[in-house]
Amino acid sequence: MKKNYLSFGIIYCLAALLIFLAAISFYSKKKIDELNDGLRNISLLPYTYMGNPDNSSFKELKPIVGNTVLTWEYLSYMNNDVGFYSSIVDTNKDTVLFESQDFFIVRYYGEIEIEVIEDSPERYEEKSTQLVPGDSRYIFFEEPLSLTPDEVSDLRNPVNNEVSIKGARCDDRFIYGGLLSYTYDTEVKSFNIATPGVVNKVENVPYEEWIVRIDEIEYHSFGGDSGINRKAHKISDAYVDKHLNGDAPAGVDVKEGIFTTTCTEIYVFDKGHYIVTYCFVINPLQLVIRDHLIIYILSFLALVLVEAVIIFAVRKLYLNQKRFELRSEKLTKGIAYDLQGPLAVTREYLNNWENVDEDKRPEYSEKIISEVDHMSSLVTRLLELSKVQEGSVKLNREDVDLLLLTKNIKKRNLESIRKKDIDLTIECDDKAEEYPVYADLEMMYIVINNFMTNAIKYCEHTIKIRLSKTAKRVEFSITNDGAKIDKPDLEKVWDVLYNTRKGRKETEGNSGVGLSVVKSILDAHKAKYACYSGYKGTNFWFSMDAYEEEK
Repeated sequence: MKKNYLSFGIIYCLAALLIFLAAISFYSKKKIDELNDGLRNISLLPYTYMGNPDNSSFKELKPIVGNTVLTWEYLSYMNNDVGFYSSIVDTNKDTVLFESQDFFIVRYYGEIEIEVIEDSPERYEEKSTQLVPGDSRYIFFEEPLSLTPDEVSDLRNPVNNEVSIKGARCDDRFIYGGLLSYTYDTEVKSFNIATPGVVNKVENVPYEEWIVRIDEIEYHSFGGDSGINRKAHKISDAYVDKHLNGDAPAGVDVKEGIFTTTCTEIYVFDKGHYIVTYCFVINPLQLVIRDHLIIYILSFLALVLVEAVIIFAVRKLYLNQKRFELRSEKLTKGIAYDLQGPLAVTREYLNNWENVDEDKRPEYSEKIISEVDHMSSLVTRLLELSKVQEGSVKLNREDVDLLLLTKNIKKRNLESIRKKDIDLTIECDDKAEEYPVYADLEMMYIVINNFMTNAIKYCEHTIKIRLSKTAKRVEFSITNDGAKIDKPDLEKVWDVLYNTRKGRKETEGNSGVGLSVVKSILDAHKAKYACYSGYKGTNFWFSMDAYEEEK
């Protein structure tokens, strides 16, 4: 039996695990697809600026560089979770002329003349005239930049931060060579300005001849020299080699995956003289887990909870089944023991029937009938217990007066009360005349009759029944002056076949089934109940909801 329940538990746990994995996989796949779609959308930007591969309209390096740097400007707004690398390659010289990195855009707003036409409480009007046009240049550096958000914010207003550029030159797009210095929090920082291989070294002027002042510095970052950027660089180089060897065509190549998704692009210009590369990389699963970690944690905890509930339920079923089998075994032995005596006596009487005198046969008949009645009572109680515990008996609730019911049961047991010369009294509250409860009449008859017959059986001389009523509860209590039940046995009196015969006659043999039936009925009515025993006697009581008309 234990192996069967263990197998069921394993099967249910595995089923829950498989459902969990399927749900998590579906959720993760959906989020991964969303990330991959986002990367595809990002990869469309270079195509917008660079045009079709082998674009014959770009036969010079200058427009190629201009459009490439412009795409870098827009792509710098990507999340740092996207690895990025781009380059301009001269295939004739097998040289990388220019590659992506963090950069500045330096802007000069030009000279503007503002003329106030009218300034009054009712109206203000001014006229702006651009005397000298504004301009901007890109600055790349020889070493990776490492700027804090506060530094980036301060650099946007360079006039107040003592920014200076010395020894640099300018073409129509870049500031190159020289040194950029600025003051941040009383500290002077300096960076060497790079000279990209695509600058125009023929048409250029000293930096001081291009600009009067710096009005704004805009910082654009690709995440620096991060691991995912290095990965993009490596993938791009490998793809370029394959392209130059004729193994990979120009255009866009997307490879979607769970762990890594890559998008490589090659644009060919001037019949293959120049190529521009772009490579984007993301780690979808890593990003999904990071961004939705709380959902994964809660899902895992839910799985653990479900598995724990399954294990608890299977264990409980196993223990209940084991308890049921033990109780059935105990019940079988108890029934066999209790029936053995009456059956043996009955058989003895029947065997001697022919030898019994006619005047003694009525006495023998009464004894045989008594034994048969005892066996019938035992079987009846077992059937009652089985029906109540299995839930096959439906409670027909109605208004039941416990006082009236108790009096009727007392009348039916008057003969037994008289035989033992028992003083049985029923006490009630002075304020109440009725003690109605919302219960099943037949079931409550079994409960009170069982309490009363047990009290009659085990008492010495006195039985006291007390009924009390509050606004919402009715309590029934019955006390007899019989032998005390030991404290360790008090919790067992409700068990099937519990029977303590201390201080009792063997002829009063009791199957112990009755109180188990009572317990099941009271549980079905959601009643409170208990048993107390001391030197003043043994007391059984129960408390139930009082009957209300609106029910």
